[in-house]
Amino acid sequence: DDSYVDDVAREVSQFWTQEAFKHTSPASGRRYRGGYLSWNYWVAYAPSTAATPDGRKRGTFLSNGVCPVNGGDRQGPTAVIKSVGHLGLETAPNGASHTLSISPSMVRDAEHRAKLAALLRAYDQVGGTCLQINVVDPATLRAAQADPETYRNLLVRVTGYNAYFVMLGKEIQDEIIAREAHGV
Repeated sequence: DDSYVDDVAREVSQFWTQEAFKHTSPASGRRYRGGYLSWNYWVAYAPSTAATPDGRKRGTFLSNGVCPVNGGDRQGPTAVIKSVGHLGLETAPNGASHTLSISPSMVRDAEHRAKLAALLRAYDQVGGTCLQINVVDPATLRAAQADPETYRNLLVRVTGYNAYFVMLGKEIQDEIIAREAHGV
């Protein structure tokens, strides 16, 4: 939630999505359409990607969709949502995947569920397109790594898809654990 950084991100986003739309695939003749959908590339390309200006170190996970890099969302989920909304996703017809991890404490009672509902409404109001939520704490995920049989039914949102946590490779499990689990 930094106006200068958000403005730069919007300018770059608008440029590349509009530029991509000007071109067509030589194989199919179809127009390219911009979007922020990283699937598992944020893990696979991490080892060969240099450090980035956002403070991400060489070889560590890239950002997933429009999510900040792990540890980059230091001002909480509202700040992240405002930054995503500032991108101007109207020029990204393929949308923008955004996975948010929250602590189970955020749904522990009616008051906290109302706060989460307000956060979801805010996401829509600022122009977010695809918010995916994990409600699980890192301790549970670490326990699942240590004892997969007990946690065989634990589903998590990876990016654009759900998966049984214990069926994922350790590299992706570690990335999901490293995501900031926002709580109140």
